[in-house]
Amino acid sequence: MELNFFALAITILILLNVHRQSNMNSVRQRLFKVLLYSNALILLFDTGMWLLDGVSGMPGRFLHSFVTTVYYCLNPIICLLWYFYVDYNIFRTMAHLKRVFITMSIPALLAFALSVISNLYGCLFYIDGDNVYHRGPYFLVIGFICFAYIAHTTALILVKRRIIKNRDYIPMLVFALPPVIGGVFQILFYGLSLIWVCTTFSILIIFINIQNNELYKDYLTNLYNRRHLDNYLYVRRQGNDNKLFAGLMIDIDSFKAINDQYGHKSGDQALKHTSEILRKSFRKNDFLARYGGDEFIVFMEIQDKSDLSEAVKRLNENVAAFNAQKIVPYELSLSVGYDYYSGNSMVEFLEHIDNLMYLEKQKHNRQLQDEN
Repeated sequence: MELNFFALAITILILLNVHRQSNMNSVRQRLFKVLLYSNALILLFDTGMWLLDGVSGMPGRFLHSFVTTVYYCLNPIICLLWYFYVDYNIFRTMAHLKRVFITMSIPALLAFALSVISNLYGCLFYIDGDNVYHRGPYFLVIGFICFAYIAHTTALILVKRRIIKNRDYIPMLVFALPPVIGGVFQILFYGLSLIWVCTTFSILIIFINIQNNELYKDYLTNLYNRRHLDNYLYVRRQGNDNKLFAGLMIDIDSFKAINDQYGHKSGDQALKHTSEILRKSFRKNDFLARYGGDEFIVFMEIQDKSDLSEAVKRLNENVAAFNAQKIVPYELSLSVGYDYYSGNSMVEFLEHIDNLMYLEKQKHNRQLQDEN
């Protein structure tokens, strides 16, 4: 029970954190939230089973049977919710989720039916005359259903490895390990209650590595978003180091024309291609963010002023290399405003490199008009 209360406290803390997030309307966030609520419920009902075991009197026996029935019903529900969460993370569409919903729910419905009729026939569990819980002869059916869900979900992760984001793959793959280990020990050693404590640990891994990360990443480009940019600039303002610091404001030329001529899907793809070019052009410790719309911003610590000019040169070379591949029916062109930070306010510095970027864009527009 102490372990359950500890796991419940962790679950509640995660829930409180999730509720503070502004993007709770996303399907992925809602699925994660339901997973958290289900985990909290099963921890409560598991604790209730221990508290009610052996309590004398008819009310206690009735409540014990009810709590145990709900507990058994919830076991496969959490595993099913984990599958739905992974399915949406991979396919990113409600249409696919709806197609598999009924088929994937059948084992959970079977577990629900067996849990209810166990009150009459004791197939999964039974409560004896002294109000003491016992496993039934078909107790392992629930374990098999749960492990089947987990195995199927893990297989899906492995098969779809190439379309899962690198930062999501390992946490999703590792999720199954703690509850499986806890479940095996719980089956082998009667009286242990480890599986849902271990599941809480897995949920914490997902929260730290995927859910919480989503708060600071731009969904489309996977670069940092404006929220994290504000945090970064706040920390930068508080710093007292004398390191040379530079910033670049980057805008996609003729982005509206790409959207108008080739469609918004091509516009989204142009943003993704640009983000990949930025990753290739800058170092891992440089700060890359989507500033808004088709604008990007980069901050970098440099040893001397030549580092900035070298970075801009790499960026231009990578843009030219991308266009040479002719992956898309248009050519990417970027306007870049950049300079060294001279100690003025960060707001003034952002305005400064933004103005430099617009001067570059005007120059590109004049060149385009002259060519036409």
